Amino acid sequence: MKIIKMSVDTFWKGEVRVQGQIEDETKVYQTRIFIKGSQIYDYSCSCAEGNSFRGPCVHAKALQEAFARQQKAEHTPPVSTSPEIRMMIREYTNREVARILGEEEREPVYLHPYLQIRRGEVLLEARIGREKRYIVKNLLEFAQAVHSGKRVEYGKGMAFEHVPSAFAPESRPFLDLLLEEADAYIRHYEEMRGHAGLPLPVMRALTLGSAARDRLFDLLEGKEVQTEDEKGAERVCRVERKDPRFPVEVEARGDGIAVTVPSALTSFRGEQRLYVADGLHLFGCSELYTETMGVFLEQMEQGGRECGSRKEKRELLVGSRDIPLFYARVLEGMEALGILQSPEIDWEKYRPEALKARFEFDSDSPDELRLRPTLSYGDFTFSPLADEHVPREICRDVPAEFYISRLITRYFSYWEDESGELVIRGDEEALYQVLSEGMTQFQEVGEVWLSESVRHLRVLPPPEVSMGVSLGGGWLDLKIETAGINPAELLQVLSEYRQKKKYYRMKNGEFLQLSGGGLQALDSLTADLGLTKSEFQAGEAKIPAYRAFYLDSLSGDGRMKLFQRDEAYGMMVRDLKTAQSVSYAVPAVLEKTLREYQKIGYTWMRTLARYHFGGILADDMGLGKTLQVIALLTAFYQEKTEQKAAGNEGSGSELPLPSLIVCPASLVYNWGQEFARFSPGIRVLLIAGTAKERQEQLEEQMRMEASEGAQVIITSYDLLKRDREAYLGRTFEYEIIDEAQVIKNAKTQGAKAVKEISANARFALTGTPVENRLSELWSIFDFLMPGFLYSYRKFRERYELPIVKNQDPEALTALRRMTGPFVLRRLKKDVLRELPTKEERIVYSAASGRQQKLYTASALKLKEALAGGAWSGNGKLEVLSQLMRLRQICCDPALCFEDYTGESAKLETCVSLIASASAAGHKILLFSQFASMLERIRERLLQEGISSHLLVGATPKEERSRMVQAFASDEVPVFLISLKAGGTGLNLTAADIVIHYDPWWNVAAQNQATDRAYRIGQEKPVTVYKLILKDTIEENLLKLQNAKLALAAQVVSEGMVSLGDLSQNELMELFEQNP
Repeated sequence: MKIIKMSVDTFWKGEVRVQGQIEDETKVYQTRIFIKGSQIYDYSCSCAEGNSFRGPCVHAKALQEAFARQQKAEHTPPVSTSPEIRMMIREYTNREVARILGEEEREPVYLHPYLQIRRGEVLLEARIGREKRYIVKNLLEFAQAVHSGKRVEYGKGMAFEHVPSAFAPESRPFLDLLLEEADAYIRHYEEMRGHAGLPLPVMRALTLGSAARDRLFDLLEGKEVQTEDEKGAERVCRVERKDPRFPVEVEARGDGIAVTVPSALTSFRGEQRLYVADGLHLFGCSELYTETMGVFLEQMEQGGRECGSRKEKRELLVGSRDIPLFYARVLEGMEALGILQSPEIDWEKYRPEALKARFEFDSDSPDELRLRPTLSYGDFTFSPLADEHVPREICRDVPAEFYISRLITRYFSYWEDESGELVIRGDEEALYQVLSEGMTQFQEVGEVWLSESVRHLRVLPPPEVSMGVSLGGGWLDLKIETAGINPAELLQVLSEYRQKKKYYRMKNGEFLQLSGGGLQALDSLTADLGLTKSEFQAGEAKIPAYRAFYLDSLSGDGRMKLFQRDEAYGMMVRDLKTAQSVSYAVPAVLEKTLREYQKIGYTWMRTLARYHFGGILADDMGLGKTLQVIALLTAFYQEKTEQKAAGNEGSGSELPLPSLIVCPASLVYNWGQEFARFSPGIRVLLIAGTAKERQEQLEEQMRMEASEGAQVIITSYDLLKRDREAYLGRTFEYEIIDEAQVIKNAKTQGAKAVKEISANARFALTGTPVENRLSELWSIFDFLMPGFLYSYRKFRERYELPIVKNQDPEALTALRRMTGPFVLRRLKKDVLRELPTKEERIVYSAASGRQQKLYTASALKLKEALAGGAWSGNGKLEVLSQLMRLRQICCDPALCFEDYTGESAKLETCVSLIASASAAGHKILLFSQFASMLERIRERLLQEGISSHLLVGATPKEERSRMVQAFASDEVPVFLISLKAGGTGLNLTAADIVIHYDPWWNVAAQNQATDRAYRIGQEKPVTVYKLILKDTIEENLLKLQNAKLALAAQVVSEGMVSLGDLSQNELMELFEQNP
């Protein structure tokens, strides 16, 4: 509803007349109301309800609300500008003016640092000027002037606007530092005084913190700076990053020594280094120099007595008792720097005795460990933990003693009273820690002695596991060996490993480390192969040959050593690894037809079949999976025929078994046509007709000799399910299932029927092995090689839940490693370089009027149901029903509301798009999941004079085939297809435009539909349009599809969205930003 026009007239006594034109859907109504106060006392409207006595109509109420909003807006008091805002405007204006004036300054202004270096302190002043330098008397006022662009006068001819551009470029880094320090002082000053508005102090100099000292040094390095010492002497110093070389002099003084340094030295610290000034230089010192000299210089400056004839030195005295310790802790480092001068002193007699440590370990039982530690300086020995008096004349290495004490108490917590030794008793974990970690650390700081009993308390490295594999009779014979551990104890070792323990205590008392080694591989092998306890203890097992790749991967990546591999096993692994490059002769009838990548697929299937393995041919839609299977079967039966004709004896001359192809009903005849076209020499039987007719077909096939009967039998999933009894007891050479995603639910009768068939080799064809869940991949492999992915319960625990719920990369890698050799997938973009481009576009429509109201009301109702927990309760079916209705409203409300007469925004967009495309000569495929929607589209197209074909689930097979063939050559520009009826098995390359009228939960199904046109034979660029109703569930469904795509793409496929798997939160997200 929209107010097109509104006028207001005021009468006496406050009465108001409001007149307006109101657009409601496609009609415009003339409405008039009379208001007194805030109430309507009279009204009229041209709508059906406008003159009733039941009260104002909806148009009159809408006009009243519009008038009220207008009145409120007109009587809102004006907003006054805050004083702070006016201050901002004035300040920013002044700054801009000052900047302009500053840029007019012809000569730049220079800013120079001036340092007052005191004992451990640095004060920063500034000098400013061009040729002449002026003292900046108040650095805080200077900083404020720069921020505001204020003009400041320093002397005759020295006045300028203080903007950064007025300063010389080489002065600006120092300007930035000065401003930061001044601003920090101002903030601190105001915080301390609570913003009381007091004037700032006059600060000629600012004290620099340690970080600012480092930053200033970096700015001044290699330059000269004016300094002033604490006596007021001014000097110019050169700033250098190097260590000073002044001497530290030591001479005898009575029974002690005197240490002197030049009195001109002044030092201070930054965050990163020590700085030393000597009157001519300001040195930034190295890390070693800082560590060695920092404290020494600070103390010499603080307490040193000036001496010498001109007071040119500073000295401190050291008594005889402290000389050894002073030398060890202080002077020895200076000696290493080469600055210690002591020609009269023989330091050897002062050099302290080195600390020596000894750790004696003993044990009376496997659960006990005792330690007796001793420390010694020369001939004096003592316990580091005993309360003994150490003579003062011994110069003790306190840091080393402290480290040893900490080391001991880290591993030993208890005293043994009777012996005074430290002891671990009955604590296996503490014992393991000492033996595995502590011993090495004790050895680093002293001598370690072990008694014979302790030597037997060893920590062994994790065990190495190796295996032997041989091939025989279609099975792999596996042998497992673990050096030094018998199989019975190895089972317990593995149990401890699975409990995440660090070690296993062997029966002889030794510790076996469990991290690293081959235990991880052994654990995986045991679980993956399902080895029984008896097999594990025996170290031998028979496993299916399809585990060859898995065993090879264990040895190939170094997780487990291979001590034996027979020739047959090695040959099989090599063949399977090179399955795509092994050379098999292509049947002559197909030599010129098969593309190179199709020959690779044919070779891959032949190699797997040679070893009676199965596989998934998962090529992208339109890459000719059917043709590759035809090549496989043609080669097999031609070779059998040639062997029989040559009269060869042996297994090769046996009568070949027929092969069975199972596919959707809509593809049975298509398979027959493809055999007739590409390999007419193969005898093919299409199972069709009534139950009696199908029974007769199969019985006739059984009566005929293999040389006369059909070589390939083709039936549908539905018919196989009905005729399953007729197939039991028979064996086929190959069983091929097409569109294998049909058996994605392993519990269905169709899935059970194909798995009951006996065949020497099985292959599955599908472009989407995973549509919704990983369980679908399991079901397909359960058909190909039962047990390969274990039971579904084990598969779910080991792979599905970790990958889907926890995004476990290790589980994903393990699954890909397991299934990879048996899945061959190629994409069009990788193998069909000549295929034209495909462009995808999203076309949005916006609902309005009644369609918008219906959607809003339905969406709110569903959101309330979800918020009330309907998705997790008994209301799940109702939620699904409401979701379906929402999506139908997006398509066209007439799908679910019989009396709906309004427009459908998407339908009109769609018809306009088709009209433009058909007028330009394009042929169009349009897919929808709603057959009734296709009928409505067809009616609208007829109104526009556009003809179309219509294919839905109820379309007979013969009519379906006729329309597909006709579309390639007739004048009909549009093919309307229901998503499920035409998503697979059709070749419609005459079309170059694909329209998806409504998005489906499963993007893989949409992609299959698109590939009806974008496949081999397509010569024109293909454009795919997805029609989306803006601000609805459809728009958010696109986001959900993109979020769900990643997982399936990682495993093997390309689409993975399942309505049944959505959580309540994900369903709620479909309504985000929507009413």
